[in-house]
Amino acid sequence: MLSHLVARVRVQVEQSAQTAAIGLFAFIALSVGLVFWTMAGWLFLLTVTTPLNAAVILAAVYTGIGLIALAMASVRRKKPVVRPEPVAAAPDASLEGLLAAFMTGMNAGARTRS
Repeated sequence: MLSHLVARVRVQVEQSAQTAAIGLFAFIALSVGLVFWTMAGWLFLLTVTTPLNAAVILAAVYTGIGLIALAMASVRRKKPVVRPEPVAAAPDASLEGLLAAFMTGMNAGARTRS
């Protein structure tokens, strides 16, 4: 039984590691692609405008993308939190309650045997 549990955990860990590796590779590839797109945009804007205007345009684009991403992240977190109903506190244990529970269990056991 324990070996089955260990095998399931091992498979889960392997799948998680593969997912993390793929995610890391995708992040690196997207970052490199973003750098090249930025450089291409910079070179294009330099042919059309001055370097100052090109820098302002690229800064505005990245700031806008960042603000949109922050807005999307804040909207996602505002899901209503389901709070569990409060559980009633256990009554204080007393000798009478303990004896009553013991006798109830003995009687239930006796009824199942007969």
